[in-house]
Amino acid sequence: MWQIRNTSRPTFSTNSKDRTAQHGQFSGECRFSFRAFIAPPIESTPPSHFCLFTRQLPTLFDRDFIQRVRDAVSLPDLIGRDHRVEPQGREYKCICPFHNDTKPSLGIYERHGQWRYKCFACGASGDCFTYLMEYHKMSFVEAVRECADLAGIEVPTTPGRRQEGPDRRTMLDVMQAAQDFFVQALASPAGAEARATFVKRGYDEEAQRELGLGFAPEGWENLVPHLMGRGIPLNLLRQMGLAKVRQQGDGAYDAFRNRLMFPIRDTQGRVVAFGGRIVDPEDNPKYLNSPEHPLFFKGKLLYGFDVAAKPIENENLAIVCEGYTDALACHRFGFHHAVATLGTAMTSDHARLLERRTSRVLLLFDGDTAGVRAARRAVEITFKQNLDVTICVLPEGQDPDDVLREGGPDAFRAQLDRAVDALEWLLSEFAKDADGADGDADRFRRTERFLLELANLGFHSMPALRQDFVLRRIGSILETEPETVKSMMPEPRAAAAVEDKPTSNLSQSSPSMAYASSPSGEMVEGPNGAEFEVFDIPPELLNEGQPANGHAEAPTQPPSGLTSSPADRRRRHAEETVLMALLAFAEVEPKSPWPEVVRGLNIQTQPLGDLAQRLLALDAGPRCSVLLDELRRQGEDDATLRHWQSQAEQLLRSEEPPRLLLERAIEDLHLVNEREANQRADSEAKKAAAAGDFSALDAIRHRRRMG
Repeated sequence: MWQIRNTSRPTFSTNSKDRTAQHGQFSGECRFSFRAFIAPPIESTPPSHFCLFTRQLPTLFDRDFIQRVRDAVSLPDLIGRDHRVEPQGREYKCICPFHNDTKPSLGIYERHGQWRYKCFACGASGDCFTYLMEYHKMSFVEAVRECADLAGIEVPTTPGRRQEGPDRRTMLDVMQAAQDFFVQALASPAGAEARATFVKRGYDEEAQRELGLGFAPEGWENLVPHLMGRGIPLNLLRQMGLAKVRQQGDGAYDAFRNRLMFPIRDTQGRVVAFGGRIVDPEDNPKYLNSPEHPLFFKGKLLYGFDVAAKPIENENLAIVCEGYTDALACHRFGFHHAVATLGTAMTSDHARLLERRTSRVLLLFDGDTAGVRAARRAVEITFKQNLDVTICVLPEGQDPDDVLREGGPDAFRAQLDRAVDALEWLLSEFAKDADGADGDADRFRRTERFLLELANLGFHSMPALRQDFVLRRIGSILETEPETVKSMMPEPRAAAAVEDKPTSNLSQSSPSMAYASSPSGEMVEGPNGAEFEVFDIPPELLNEGQPANGHAEAPTQPPSGLTSSPADRRRRHAEETVLMALLAFAEVEPKSPWPEVVRGLNIQTQPLGDLAQRLLALDAGPRCSVLLDELRRQGEDDATLRHWQSQAEQLLRSEEPPRLLLERAIEDLHLVNEREANQRADSEAKKAAAAGDFSALDAIRHRRRMG
């Protein structure tokens, strides 16, 4: 069932005498959802030998701050958000969330001023950070931030990053204040028509309350004067997409007017954006979403994931819809493992978010032409992750809401049962495309294009049996032998070289890097509301797959989602983002020397590292032009270079200073490095413990303590 998440932030007592009463009161009033990412171990500094920089940078949080946060959080209160915790003497007990527990096996206790939990059945144990990382799949940094936020402790500014504008907590409070206003407006006499519209669409009064649905009143100035009257500055309202400044004259007006309002929540259940649907059929556009801002990035967030994460994990299946009304309809009829994209195509960040909860994804699309195009793009993205992907395209003219309202859960389930393997769906789409060819020449061109697509999706990394199946299937479509099809299949690098648009999308690593947040070639909305094409680096510009030493060896195949590990993909993703930021800085600030933060930068993945070093060797001047001229002399494709130059022009629309983008990209790479180092140390510690090598175990612990 969909639930409203109370985003109030209680102050946790550090006095153990107060906790029993506090727990009893608190657990009944608030429910929180902590959802995010798979976690590294809980050390805050990586081993020095694993550092990306010759001089080690300070980490996000020092040990004193981490200990202060740990001391401030009451573990019974924290675990009590998700499970029923009962006092038992001086300790607490609850059903263990880490295994299929039938009786309370998890003990929560305080020893020497430190709260810990331990399951006496499965052995799970840890503190507040471990709980968030293991149960809610947060990273260590996210767990510390979450606990600090709940305890009312201000998070220090990240080293190397300037504190600009309002902090995250203030922005969350503003969005919650707007949510409260919309909910109250729906309950007012002015919201009568909106309430009736919700009921007509299947949302009764109880559903409206549970979902936090609201109404943006008709008129130009309702929300803005209300929030400004509470002391919220206009610039902040504009930044959060709640107000628009008049082009002529002074003042501002509401961004959402006469619309049904749907709150969009982050993975932790906090309101970060809104979707508005028209009440008057004559109004346009039909749907209006908040623009991207520091809390909201469409390419990283899935609607409903905060409440669907656990059902997805339990079902080992995620249903991904095209819009939030479709996801809401699924939940209303009992399909609680449904989520939706937010007005953008499926991105690799979406796929990675799902991969942390399930190995199976069902992509659900409308049967119109746009739905088929979206399905094809989603297959390209999810195919490169370690996911078992199936596709369900509904009959033309129908969407999930239509199917559920007209036929109920059984009719909808029957449609889901029609879902086919993503690869089989691609082959069936190719069969339709080949049948529609205008002559043999056109048929040959369409076949070549499809084979290029398959090569870039990782055909050469597939198991031999799967390759044989694909070749036979294509051969039957073309009425030719599988060996003939195999002889036409290009290598991945060759495919990238002649493809219309690069398939190597470099998704954002930092929320601020909005230009890289979506699939290549997609028009997205930037921080300033302007549309621009996603910034992407073609594989040819990176000389993809060539040996770093320059020897004439056969090109190495880049790792695909079918063969590379999640750690490899995280590292490559972070390093690609750093390289983009370097190129952006060089293009936008040609006369500025490289910032201090790039000193000692070590990008390990080739050829990314080689290109970065060549760029950094040019200290000032038209560095991008020099590098492009050098690549051109080496025989690079002029079309590829023109592609980069046009992407750089689009990048100039971003409001973020390129220096800040570069600092954040390098910081994110540092965090990836920290996570890998901690995971490696954890693996070594487990092996040492299993072998009874306690001296090695002590050495590992000492190394981690010393950073």
